[in-house]
Amino acid sequence: MSMADATDAMRGDASAEDDATPPAKIDERPPPSSRLPGPSSSVPSAGWLLRAAAIAAGMAGLIGVIVAPGVRGNASESIVVALDWASGAFAVFLLLLLLALGIWGAIELLRAHTVSVATRTTLIFGGALVVAVSSYGLRDRVPPFFAGIITIGAVVTSIAAAYASAGAPHTRVSAALLFVLAFAAISRLGAWSLAIHAGDTASVRLFSMSRGLATAGVLFEAAGQLLAVVWLGTRSRGGGPGQLGSTLALGGAVALTWGVARGVHSDAELWQSVLHTALADAPGVPPPFGLDALATFLVPASLLLALAVAVQPRHGAGVLAALALALVSRGAFDAPLRALCAVVASFWAVLARGDEQAMWRALIREREVRIEDAGGVAKAPVRSANGAAAPPPSTDPAPPIRSAMRVETGKGSDPPGET
Repeated sequence: MSMADATDAMRGDASAEDDATPPAKIDERPPPSSRLPGPSSSVPSAGWLLRAAAIAAGMAGLIGVIVAPGVRGNASESIVVALDWASGAFAVFLLLLLLALGIWGAIELLRAHTVSVATRTTLIFGGALVVAVSSYGLRDRVPPFFAGIITIGAVVTSIAAAYASAGAPHTRVSAALLFVLAFAAISRLGAWSLAIHAGDTASVRLFSMSRGLATAGVLFEAAGQLLAVVWLGTRSRGGGPGQLGSTLALGGAVALTWGVARGVHSDAELWQSVLHTALADAPGVPPPFGLDALATFLVPASLLLALAVAVQPRHGAGVLAALALALVSRGAFDAPLRALCAVVASFWAVLARGDEQAMWRALIREREVRIEDAGGVAKAPVRSANGAAAPPPSTDPAPPIRSAMRVETGKGSDPPGET
């Protein structure tokens, strides 16, 4: 054998060894800088505080708007003093919760780069204006001019939050509620301003226009509460917590409104006299056209619906708190606590828009409801390692792998390795 043949043989052996050597494993993972976790939402960590504030707002409203004012003249002095103290304690407790959530929400908004700079600036500036002017009410009654400024600040904040949170499916209802209640506040502010001017000029025409705006404010608030009732009713089927909560809230509001109407009679029960004393002036000044009963009904309905929303299970705390606090505000932002409720609801509605866990829970729940309506059985959602609900799997059928392989080989036998 010649030298050339030996060299070719050695090269062939070397190439065979190279072919037998397994290829080196290539690390296809991205560099460490690109594997950093994305920004997480702060709503889950604040969930307990959000629910506490929503429940406290509803309870403070019931005690401060209905119970404490109603017992004056209908109960002994000791009971009146005790309930006044309880009303003040609930109000202070709610104020501390709202301030804590407002500061926390403002800090998180500064970090929320997914929200536009203009929206964040509007939200924070409007909220700061409401807090600064409302501080006057800690020691004295808020003057009408300051009440107008508080209303304007809360309206601007609510509209900005409605615009920012309307894009996500799970925060769309809170965006709609904030938007409708903002227009209710605008109508009531215009009605009050026209009524004052009509009194100064003795103009019957202006006073009639102010009553028209007051009627529009009542209708806007009723539309907002109707949104909340529909949302609660569609969250469950067959007497679930959503339908049960909305039914109890509306039934309780109807009973309280009937008690207000009965409390004017001399033979009224004690609880009816208490309700009449507390809610006889609920329509406000100027009164709406023919909607006094509806305006009275909306006061307890808003508080009871807020409590029903706040205790709903299987929903994100940010969405529930935004809905409950917006309902407590009632679109009447001239009172400092109600304006603060609207501001905090606006902050956390925008922050809840980035809560992906709440979004997937809402989407999966809507899918389950649609399947139940169609007569099917909804499967339990698959959860990831961190406990979050994963997106629903695709329902498309698997591709025909076996037939595709048969077509590629051009034979009717099974692919290699199968019998």
